[in-house]
Amino acid sequence: MKSQGLRNVAAGTGLSVAATSLLLQVVALVPGFAMPVQLVVLGVMVALAVSAPVCIVLLRQQARISALHDELAQAFKRLERTARVDGMTGLTNRDVFIEMTRDAMADRDGWLIVADVDHFKQINDGFGHGVGDRVLVAIGDAIQSNLRAGDLCGRLGGEEFGLFLQARNGREAHAAAERLRRTVADLAVSTFAGGKAVPTLSLGVSATHGLSLPEVMRRADEALYDAKRQGRNCTVSAPEPAIENHLRLVSIQG
Repeated sequence: MKSQGLRNVAAGTGLSVAATSLLLQVVALVPGFAMPVQLVVLGVMVALAVSAPVCIVLLRQQARISALHDELAQAFKRLERTARVDGMTGLTNRDVFIEMTRDAMADRDGWLIVADVDHFKQINDGFGHGVGDRVLVAIGDAIQSNLRAGDLCGRLGGEEFGLFLQARNGREAHAAAERLRRTVADLAVSTFAGGKAVPTLSLGVSATHGLSLPEVMRRADEALYDAKRQGRNCTVSAPEPAIENHLRLVSIQG
C-alpha cells in the first residue's frame, strides 16, 4: 500500500513538472518573448516543490477517506447484524425468525416448535440474572447444535425460543423436539458461587400443513401450555391439522 502511494506521488509530481516544462516551452515559442534557461529551471523547481507536497496531502486525504469508508461499512454490518440477531444468544431475533418462517411455510410444509425454559424466574431469583443469561446462552448453543440443514431457529423473547423444522412426519418432528429437550436437561451451567444451574425445557409442536403462521403459533403455544400442565420438562405435539379437522366435523355432525 505504501509503495503504491509513493508511485502515485511520483506520478503526480512528474505530471506536474512535465506540464510546467511544456508550458514554458510553448511560451518560449512566442515571437519576441525570450525564455532564459534560468527561468525554465526555476519553473521546473517550483513545480516540483509545490506538486510533491500537494500530492502527499491528497494521498493522505484519500487514505483517510478510504479508512472512513471501511469504518462505515463495518458499522453498517454491525447495525445490520444487530437488527437481525439476538445479541445474547446469537440466534435470529423474533421479527426475523417470524419473517423467515413465513417465507419457508410458503415454499414447504414443516413443523413449528415453541420452547420455553421452565422456572426461569426461579433461576434468576436464586442465582442472579447473570446466571440466567448464561442459561439462555447455553440453550441457544444447544438449539444451534441440534439444527439440521433447512431448519430455522430464533429467540422469540425472554426465555422462549422458536424452531421451524423439516421432517417426514409428526413423529420425526416430535423426536427432534425431544432430542433438544434432553440436550438441555443435560446442561449444567456454572453459577458465580461455584454451583450448577440445571435448566429444562417445555416444548410444543405443531404441523404447518395448510395453516397460517398465526394459527400454527397458536397451536404450538397451546401444546406448550399442555406440556407445562403435565409437569414441565416434556414435549407435547398438537394434533395433525387433518385429524383435528376431521374430529371437529364428526363432533358437529354428532
